[in-house]
Amino acid sequence: MKLLHATTVPSTLNFLRTQPAHLAAHGIEVVVLSSPGEELERFAATEEVRAIAVPMHRGFSVRADLATLRRLVTILRRERPDILHAHTPKAGLLVTLAGRLAGVPLCIYQIHGLRFLTTHGLQRRILKLTERVSTASAHRVLCVSPSVLALAEEEHVIARGKGAVLGSGTINGVDLEAFDPAAFGEKGRALRAELGIAPGAPVIGFVGRLAADKGVADLARAWARVRTARPDAHLVLVGSTEENDPVDPGAMSQLEQDPRVHLLGFRGDIRACYAAFSVLVLPSAREGFPQTLLEGSAMRVPVVGSDVPGVRDAVVDGVTGALVPLHDDRALANGLIELLSDPLRLAAMGEAGRQRALREFDRSVVRALHLAFYQDAAAQRGIDLPAVSLPDPGVARAS
Repeated sequence: MKLLHATTVPSTLNFLRTQPAHLAAHGIEVVVLSSPGEELERFAATEEVRAIAVPMHRGFSVRADLATLRRLVTILRRERPDILHAHTPKAGLLVTLAGRLAGVPLCIYQIHGLRFLTTHGLQRRILKLTERVSTASAHRVLCVSPSVLALAEEEHVIARGKGAVLGSGTINGVDLEAFDPAAFGEKGRALRAELGIAPGAPVIGFVGRLAADKGVADLARAWARVRTARPDAHLVLVGSTEENDPVDPGAMSQLEQDPRVHLLGFRGDIRACYAAFSVLVLPSAREGFPQTLLEGSAMRVPVVGSDVPGVRDAVVDGVTGALVPLHDDRALANGLIELLSDPLRLAAMGEAGRQRALREFDRSVVRALHLAFYQDAAAQRGIDLPAVSLPDPGVARAS
């Protein structure tokens, strides 16, 4: 049996790391399709899958998109996948439509987040229409979190009852052996020393793109309050700048000039960073299911996020961390100050986060749920797939 994963840009494929080998062990050949580039080639080599390069522009061009659609139909008729699994809005639109035109037996579209939420006017209407066409064209629709599914239904992006969430959400879970806090304590202490941070000083961490939608400006304003209340605190930001969604220059300048703010840029392995943090914060305006918060919980780090769809699925408010109102830098600052002043509560939240990750997001369980979903959906479409033992009777939860 052949499964073809399609994304607009290759970086999205990183959410699927290690899944192809698991599926191959169950007799399913995995092929990936995305825009060309070194990242696509690297993913194919690392995951030992065949890659098909098809340029797909993230913007809108009727002529270019129709040309891409025709090319995709030709490729899918040649490849004849049994299952097509499309991710991201543009691939969801073009590849799912091409799949239906090419007669692919099972077309799946997965919503990783609703991009239109932070746009306005014509762009918002176009993005929303794109999602509607994608979900209508697919035989089955997955969402990466319960709150995103609920919002997609509320916004009439998806027909009620058509979408589902696997387990408690997330696209690939977390490797709990790789993200073991006991294995990175020394590296975390070494990173603190490298940055000139005292061993017992509170460290607020941020991991993600330095983009406006990620709430970096809100974090900068909140930090101005935190640094006054806690003269011993430090702020560490890990991630590259986002040119297409730039942070307010004044906020970035404030962060860059602060000696207690450490901008580390992109880092391939961020586990030592998590180990150095006292708390992890993500004041994002929109998410699907933030992997960084899941990894932080796995590393026994309390997590603080904005109370928006996607983020609220990754944070159990008052248990594994705290949720604060979106764009409320005063509430964010007060929440951080309160947590940093209570080390025992921080430790309890970190442990609760680790335990939740063990229960609900272990990668082996998430892989099994995906395999079981493919089996169930394919059976309904008359496709014969290998049987799989479920870790839990509930394969998918529809709202």
